[in-house]
Amino acid sequence: MGAGPAGSTTAKYCAHRGADVLVIDRRKEIGHPVQCGELLPHAKEMYSMFPRGIELEELFDIDHSTVDGESDTIEMISPRGRAYRIPFSSHVLNRRSFDKRLAKGAEEAGARVMTGTSLLSVDESGVAETTAGQIKAKVVVGADGPNSRTAREAGLERPRPSYPAIACRTDSTFGSEVRMFFGAAAPGGYAWVIPKDRGANIGVGYSQAMCSAKPTELLKAFASWLGVSVREEALGFVPLAGPSRRTTSGRFVLVGDAAGHTMASNGGGIPTAMIAGREAGRVIRRHLEEGAPLSDYELAWRAFMEGPLIRSHKTLRLAGYAFRNDALTGLAMAMLGRRGLDRAIRCRRLFL
Repeated sequence: MGAGPAGSTTAKYCAHRGADVLVIDRRKEIGHPVQCGELLPHAKEMYSMFPRGIELEELFDIDHSTVDGESDTIEMISPRGRAYRIPFSSHVLNRRSFDKRLAKGAEEAGARVMTGTSLLSVDESGVAETTAGQIKAKVVVGADGPNSRTAREAGLERPRPSYPAIACRTDSTFGSEVRMFFGAAAPGGYAWVIPKDRGANIGVGYSQAMCSAKPTELLKAFASWLGVSVREEALGFVPLAGPSRRTTSGRFVLVGDAAGHTMASNGGGIPTAMIAGREAGRVIRRHLEEGAPLSDYELAWRAFMEGPLIRSHKTLRLAGYAFRNDALTGLAMAMLGRRGLDRAIRCRRLFL
């Protein structure tokens, strides 16, 4: 359920050899609205974060018609304006095009994609009630975000807490650096400017435990401080509680945000969704063809991602103590320095 990076990648890898794969998505248009910063690290950066990854180039050799920009630097900016420059190569995506291309890839592999269709319920026998009628499934994949209805129906834990994140477009131009602003602009999280070939994405993600303001209020304040006008606002929630303890149960499999596969120390979820989706698709295909247990998926994604995701979550928890106000935030960033902040971005241990 869900035709984002997690769902479409899963479908692509399990649709080979004639398997009947159906992807449903509640949105009428795949990839819209866009609810993220649209940043996708290059494959070499993914290896730096997930060194046990295998053949990541296969996943991240993307169609350049879906790319709206490139960046080779992240600037992490303290409350007083000190910038820590970190070399980091990434694509800036056009998510509307990117998600559509992933869905097309799933269809080319043999999957069917149905939009404007929501899951209502699913029983233990695999009969799903949807807004388009009943669907019978041997395997049900939840790729439906942090508030996953599939997880609820399967009796699996949904990732908590989820941080609100609001993103929008601006026609104003910036340099080529991705910028992350820490402090009062986004308490417990960060605000961002991600430049595109034309215009930029800006946004704010923050901890509701540290700030009672509405997301739209923080975004308006940040845009005003930047001196830009904004359009196409979209609000989403990012699961930053670390990976779920269980991502399979019976015939159910959870992937991407529904499984907590988000890098908590940088907020990225597209590449991890695709890595886990590939593993899920391969395991499901073996399950259908050979009777392999779906629990093999747990072993597969954890071998690649569990360690870095847990370290990333520990970094976020530490930041929750150290980034309580602007003075402490600036001090903590100075103590970590460029090297420590680089390690945080890459889901590594902060200190050797």
